[in-house]
Amino acid sequence: MKNKQTLHFQGTCMTETLKIILFLTLLISSISTCFAASSENLNVSIEEIIPISQIVTPYFDSLVESSETGIKEQPIISASWGPDSSRLLVEASINSQSGASLHAIYLLNADGSGIRELTSTPSNTKEKSLGLHILENPDTQETSWSPDGNRIGIFANINAVRDFYVTANPDKTLIKTAGKCNYTTVDEIKENILDIEWQTNLMWNPEGTKALIIMDKDPLNYQLYLIDRDGYVLQKLTDTSDRVETAIWSNDGKKIAYSITGPNKDEETGLWIINENRTEDNRLVDNGIVIAWSPDDSRIFYVDANSGLYSIKADGTDEVQLSTGFSRIDDVLSFSPDGKNLIFSTVNDEGVTMFLADQTGKNAKVLEEFPGYIIFKPSWSPKGDKIAHAQDDNLYTINPDGSEKSLIASAITDYEWHPSGDFISFISSDSVFVASPDGSTKIQLTEDGDDYRFLADRYLNGWSPDGSRLLVRNDFKDLSVIKFEGYEDPLSIDFLTPIEGENCELRIRCMSEPVTDALLTLDEKEIGFTSSSGFLNYSCPDAGRYVINASKTGYRSTSKVLIVEVNSSASPEKFVVPETSSDSGKEEDSRPEFQVSGFRGITAVLFLLFFIRRRNSL
Repeated sequence: MKNKQTLHFQGTCMTETLKIILFLTLLISSISTCFAASSENLNVSIEEIIPISQIVTPYFDSLVESSETGIKEQPIISASWGPDSSRLLVEASINSQSGASLHAIYLLNADGSGIRELTSTPSNTKEKSLGLHILENPDTQETSWSPDGNRIGIFANINAVRDFYVTANPDKTLIKTAGKCNYTTVDEIKENILDIEWQTNLMWNPEGTKALIIMDKDPLNYQLYLIDRDGYVLQKLTDTSDRVETAIWSNDGKKIAYSITGPNKDEETGLWIINENRTEDNRLVDNGIVIAWSPDDSRIFYVDANSGLYSIKADGTDEVQLSTGFSRIDDVLSFSPDGKNLIFSTVNDEGVTMFLADQTGKNAKVLEEFPGYIIFKPSWSPKGDKIAHAQDDNLYTINPDGSEKSLIASAITDYEWHPSGDFISFISSDSVFVASPDGSTKIQLTEDGDDYRFLADRYLNGWSPDGSRLLVRNDFKDLSVIKFEGYEDPLSIDFLTPIEGENCELRIRCMSEPVTDALLTLDEKEIGFTSSSGFLNYSCPDAGRYVINASKTGYRSTSKVLIVEVNSSASPEKFVVPETSSDSGKEEDSRPEFQVSGFRGITAVLFLLFFIRRRNSL
């Protein structure tokens, strides 16, 4: 009897133990599943929609009236985000059917306030219409904003007469022609248009102190020049009887890869590398158009005359062929955010093939292959864990290893990753949506029938760099900014007296308004707080590289790199150059604070099982 009772007791305990284990297992599983799901849940909502076109149009209408051109058309308006997300550069243009055109470039805060004109063309005529345009072209790496936000490059042209550039100071109403001429007004430019060189390929260096420009009075004899941020020529880098086709800065800004083309293959044509100070000018190959540096600057990617895509080490060794039919117009070459892999494509009559390779271009494998070519536009997630592309108007994401291909949306007209990589935005059925990277969750942001068509122009980013705002088009012409909830407005840093050894005026603003009591640090050491007018006077440090950070409760903090340079023959000024960086330099950990999964979850179960059995044995 005693043994039966004992067995019954032990059986009951074992049953209860199994129930507890099952309960704990389900509990742990549900907790893990809950947190896994929460990483995909979207919490995106609109705070307001700012009608940029409605803000700009009255100013442009006034320009139309004063120009006496009689133009009746509505302007086409586009915009480009400043590096710190606090300002928008806006272009308003009319190319009238009557022949005359009218152009204006405006600057305004991201919240729509503080609009002012940088330059315009009120005196245009049918015979001599000067165009002004924002620069944003990832194919050539041209951008209007310098990386520090201190200068703006504007493409200007009179059709069949001249293509050239104008530089502008965003904090002043000041423009200047780039190159050898020094014209500072639109009328002066038009009057002396034939004195200005033909120009192409304006590209800021990574620090914003200088730029490359290719120019010559004869476009068949383009030469490469180095200019300062105000457009003055610092140095002529090439002197060839052939034509410089294109040029690209290395990522560290120390070297330049450029290509020379000519009617015949000779000792000058080909792909070259040169230092900024014109030393070590070496030819890598005798036939090649440079298209990219690898992220670590160890290799250069180029296309030859037969449309072959290659990579080669910067010392001219280890040449690798990636593709035999690469088109610089249709195809893509894009590096992952960590720089360890790249995707490239071939587009032809048979369809599209997308490849994944390591950073050298080796070990390539087919990632996607499909017929047709409609909105291909592949792009890496900013996190590097997904690749998005459009196929027959359907939006997909796929892992870099080719697994987990997911349909995100159908009937799209455009898409763009959010800068965080947490979600992807797209246009479908005339409305704006966001979706999780695997498509499991979608949120419609705008009402049906609002006729939203594009997130941005072909070459303009829709998302502000901080991810707080999105540029969208409505009915093709109306441009708006969608402001999202949960984002603080960014601080911006300006340096007004960037001279080594002298007092440096540091100015902190938000949407052009001064910010009082903002804390400033230099290389993480506190240097003071701003005054009621947003200024802090500080003695500029010795030549070197520093990081200044500005922060205040209720604002998004910001950092800029300070590079204090000594005098040199290539740089007649001493520059203090800011470069936008992330708020803290570190990515926030998006994982939940409490996790029970994997090894830790199993350990917890075993510990509880041991405790229960020990208790039952007592």
